[in-house]
Amino acid sequence: MKHILLVDDHRTFLAGTTLILEKHGFQVTTASSGTEALDRMEQSVFDLYVFDLKLPGMNGFELTEATLQRHPEATIVILTGEDISEHYDRLIEIGGTGILEKSLGETEFIHSLQLAMQQLTVLPLHLAKQLRTKDSRFFRPAAESGTSSRALTDKELAVLKLIAQGHKNKDIADRLFMSQRNVEYVISHLFEKLSVTSRQEAVMKGIESKWLNVDL
Repeated sequence: MKHILLVDDHRTFLAGTTLILEKHGFQVTTASSGTEALDRMEQSVFDLYVFDLKLPGMNGFELTEATLQRHPEATIVILTGEDISEHYDRLIEIGGTGILEKSLGETEFIHSLQLAMQQLTVLPLHLAKQLRTKDSRFFRPAAESGTSSRALTDKELAVLKLIAQGHKNKDIADRLFMSQRNVEYVISHLFEKLSVTSRQEAVMKGIESKWLNVDL
């Protein structure tokens, strides 16, 4: 019997999902916060970890990172009720297995978890259609882009776009499901890559390099 750690702070969803999983032969341990989930990990070993994205204190991405520090081979799936297409790269970057929408039907939900346990990435089709392994706008060679700046990572590009839209560090952290400290680190590294000292200069360099659209 496969053992799942299910983490969600909504009691009704947690109870309902537990019943569905048990109906399909899974053993389920539940937690309603990241801290509680980490405590559960001290007590048991799990075949699959299913985390809600929005959790009190520690979001699903942060819990994923903390879990993988303890169990590097863990299979982790994020559940969400919102569009997180902009955050897929972050999930994969930190070692997650996939993203599932909470609106999935019972059959699709169970099949997706079974695929995840076979070490296959699972994600909504509409998100898969948006993914590109390489975007020429982002990875344009220096000679072509007219700048000597090094290529930016997906996370740096996401932060740069939000800077261009006028968002402050706290807003960026909330939107990208990062800690504010991590945002500050990314911005610092971004400035170094672009050889700039201010947000305005970073945005201008981004536009010049065609990493940003003028209408942002």
